[in-house]
Amino acid sequence: MKILPRFSNDVSAVVGFALLLIPTYFVAMSALRYEAPGLRFFGSPILILTTLAIAVAVNAVSILSVELEPGKPHVLKIALTFRVWNVTEIVFAFLLLGALSTYLFLENFAPRASGG
Repeated sequence: MKILPRFSNDVSAVVGFALLLIPTYFVAMSALRYEAPGLRFFGSPILILTTLAIAVAVNAVSILSVELEPGKPHVLKIALTFRVWNVTEIVFAFLLLGALSTYLFLENFAPRASGG
């Protein structure tokens, strides 16, 4: 009995790519300090973190196989399959999360000029 439903590998790669466009656009425009159209809408932290999480989840389900075999005792089989595009999108999503975390840290904990 399969526990996790699987999408087609191509479908999950395309959906993950489409979802990663929003955080990539935000990070690129923020790094260039360019006031691009839609940046205010795409700059929502909830939207960016949600798209990153969904992209990782969709691609993780594509490379992860979990099966529960009935019997005495029950056997849980977990297998990982290496698919280049899915793994690349997961790594890229974590790189974007790292870039966003670094930006957040540097913006909020930068030393302030004293007014003395």
